Amino acid sequence: MKPTLAQGATHSTSKVVDEMMTVPYARGDYALFAQMPKVLATAALVTFIEAACAETLAPHLEDDEVSLGTVVGITHSAPTPLGGTIHAEVEVTRVEPRSVSFSVTVTDDEDVISVGSHTRAVVSRSGFDHRVAEKAHRLGLSQAGHQA
Repeated sequence: MKPTLAQGATHSTSKVVDEMMTVPYARGDYALFAQMPKVLATAALVTFIEAACAETLAPHLEDDEVSLGTVVGITHSAPTPLGGTIHAEVEVTRVEPRSVSFSVTVTDDEDVISVGSHTRAVVSRSGFDHRVAEKAHRLGLSQAGHQA
């Protein structure tokens, strides 16, 4: 990681909640979730938070580096309906040689819907891909993730 990222750095981003981000779509393979209201799924909220933090970190990575989520500790305290807009405000709270921690607040147009923290590890992409390929081989999985 480049030495350009400092504690206190901030980033914000917004996104309209689309069909793919709702509970029935995100977890429709489970019958119970398929019947749920079309509101922002917690899984989609986590993805949105990870993306906001990854966007903050990306300009500070070396060419072969990638960041991977390792810790997520958030609340999800209010529903956001399909078509609503969510807004993330992230702040870097700690920078270490191979990881970065963030505080995060997510709002919609009416409520604070999430607060918490997220940590991302910084790793070599080629090294990570190699470790994943080795594990897939040991498990008898093809590159697509299916049994060989």
